[in-house]
Amino acid sequence: MQLAGAMQQPAYALILLIAALSNLVSLVDAAPPTLQSRIQAYLQSQGVNASIPTTAYAAAQSSQSNARLDTVSLTCGILNAYRDLDLVTPQDGQLYTTQAEQHWSPTAWGHPNCIFEPTTVREVQFFVGLLAITGSQYAIRSGGHSPFKDFASTDHGVLIATHKMKQVEYNAQTETVRITMGNTWGDVYGALTPYQRIVVGGRLPPVGMALTTGGGLSHYSNEKGFASDNVINFELVLADGSLVNANATSNSELWWAMKAGQNNFGVTTHITMKAYPMGAVWGGLRVWNATQLDAVSDAFAEYQRVGQLDTKSSVIPDLVTTNGTLFITLIYFGPVTSPPAAFKPFYDIPAVSDNSGPHPNFLDLISVGPPQVVPRFSYGFSNLYLDNSTTYRDVMRLCAQQGEKMKRVNGGTQVLIPQPISKTMIDVAKRTGGRPQGLKSRAQLWMNMSWGWNLAKDDAYVYALIKETYEKVDALTKQRGLYDPYIFLNDAFPDQKVLRSYGADNFNRMVAVSKKYDPRGMFQTQVPGGFKLN
Repeated sequence: MQLAGAMQQPAYALILLIAALSNLVSLVDAAPPTLQSRIQAYLQSQGVNASIPTTAYAAAQSSQSNARLDTVSLTCGILNAYRDLDLVTPQDGQLYTTQAEQHWSPTAWGHPNCIFEPTTVREVQFFVGLLAITGSQYAIRSGGHSPFKDFASTDHGVLIATHKMKQVEYNAQTETVRITMGNTWGDVYGALTPYQRIVVGGRLPPVGMALTTGGGLSHYSNEKGFASDNVINFELVLADGSLVNANATSNSELWWAMKAGQNNFGVTTHITMKAYPMGAVWGGLRVWNATQLDAVSDAFAEYQRVGQLDTKSSVIPDLVTTNGTLFITLIYFGPVTSPPAAFKPFYDIPAVSDNSGPHPNFLDLISVGPPQVVPRFSYGFSNLYLDNSTTYRDVMRLCAQQGEKMKRVNGGTQVLIPQPISKTMIDVAKRTGGRPQGLKSRAQLWMNMSWGWNLAKDDAYVYALIKETYEKVDALTKQRGLYDPYIFLNDAFPDQKVLRSYGADNFNRMVAVSKKYDPRGMFQTQVPGGFKLN
């Protein structure tokens, strides 16, 4: 009995061991595939060589202390292995430096591990699908106009730069224009000039197409609304690599969110916009010295009350308080030969110079503007309502006082850009499918407070001054009951809560759109730059 019992215990233990091994085999069988096998399966599904280059995989394993850098090295190695893809790496020397620094301001420069330059939508899909597997962080660059680090640049990530995707296709039958995201607005206006057509786009030729994903102010906005109001279709690659159209009838909730949602939903490859007839225009630069700041501030208020009711009129100022020069660009869409009545408030103030007059086309008019005299630039934003008091004047004075603090900075420059927003601009959305910003139907002034300087050592000081200034303006307008919480994405400082300023309902609706089209949150975590929903 004792012998039998002794034999029964090992037998029972053996049974338990076999069961445990069986469970372990099941767990192994159920375990997710390795990163290497997942990438190989993906490459095979794309019809390319499914063997991961040995050097790429070795690079991914070379620094276990930095997992993000490892997967980025792997991604760059894979992209570099396919000769049909355009890739720039640090080994390319000056070419790499040139491409990494293709930004409006050096404050945005990054040091990506590699720069992917797609030429087709298919290549964009391949790229996004690959990064969905590797988990690498990346940034998306269109025109590179944002001055903020990581918004269209990256350190130790992959940069996808769309500048080689440059097509502008005008359809005369539908009066629409299909535009790839590698264009600038100057490219688009130039392509449309022979057809005597225009789109509601950027006010400066070097600005890129990503402007439309922030709302986008245009010289044409007073009559036709914001740039994004005139986008009838977004084509974008989602986190799973699929290509979708977002418009009024297909993926309409995504179309709505894209109008001011920046890079939260996908990589945009094309936009299709409404085109409008365009012939001769009138306009130019009118210039005063800084002693006229109060008078010019009052002129903005008067223009909004009366002149801006003429929807063919447009103004954009560059009030350079630190060098005593006040510029304003005046534009009128019509074949006039003398200053229109809409601009009377500005012509009532004696000017130092004025080069306004008729121009054969829109591009000819906007090709000349105030010069950028210092390399580094940044900005912040505040919003206030039009009133009948001296608030505009007081806001400009406050900002100018803050500008005095730039005298301690090498090349210190302040440029105030008060942008009058008409009720007409806001109400356009009622007939164009809506927009997510939650704007109130009331005349308001969108204050862009821009700052320029020369040296990187002054970055922290200037950034603190930007924040201090917009907070002081907000405090003044709140005190007077004229503050509006909306923050214009295209002019906002990174610390400002842009997407939440759209209102809780609109913000939550955008979050729902993100979860539907990007359920794993690629564009919240792998594309960290920009204003995020998380």
